[in-house]
Amino acid sequence: MEPEEERIRYSQRLRGTMRRRYEDDGISDDEIEGKRTFDLEEKLHTNKYNANFVTFMEGKDFNVEYIQRGGLRDPLIFKNSDGLGIKMPDPDFTVNDVKMCVGSRRMVDVMDVNTQKGIEMTMAQWTRYYETPEEEREKLYNVISLEFSHTRLENMVQRPSTVDFIDWVDNMWPRHLKESQTESTNAILEMQYPKVQKYCLMSVRGCYTDFHVDFGGTSVWYHIHQGGKVRS
Repeated sequence: MEPEEERIRYSQRLRGTMRRRYEDDGISDDEIEGKRTFDLEEKLHTNKYNANFVTFMEGKDFNVEYIQRGGLRDPLIFKNSDGLGIKMPDPDFTVNDVKMCVGSRRMVDVMDVNTQKGIEMTMAQWTRYYETPEEEREKLYNVISLEFSHTRLENMVQRPSTVDFIDWVDNMWPRHLKESQTESTNAILEMQYPKVQKYCLMSVRGCYTDFHVDFGGTSVWYHIHQGGKVRS
């Protein structure tokens, strides 16, 4: 068997296995479906949760020297973007605009908030769901993994300059492989580099994501474009 053919078959087996693990983990929807059993406001106002657990900073102070001295051990909050070097779409940018930038047929992984299990939708389907009045939605869905590099949306978003400086993909991955990437989706067989640099998260009111550790324990940055986000 040719090595390339073997790699393709292995990738297909791996992808199928990962999909089964994600969707069929042995726990039925009836067992885990329902509202969370704790009071979020109580957790946020308890003495066990206070401002000492987060660091408020100004963008001008967030640089490589800061990271070298203490690492990224605590959550950092920036009340405004001054000094960070970021760029974002206009404030009136909508989910429909996201669809226009990445394509209406682009498949997105959607999480059912109550079960924390995943399904797939096209961006067109997701946009219709998102624009449906809240009282008419039968379920709470959440998009947390739309990677949009190599789409029209990519050039509308610039990460904090310090993130660019320490990114392993930009600093360590062979540049010619990244430059050879043309596929905008995250199809594993078409991926020339770890395509995990720019994500668009889209949530309706009331969405909740369970506690998790990101891949490899990586640090992540978020910019809230519209709405709000509560962390507990």
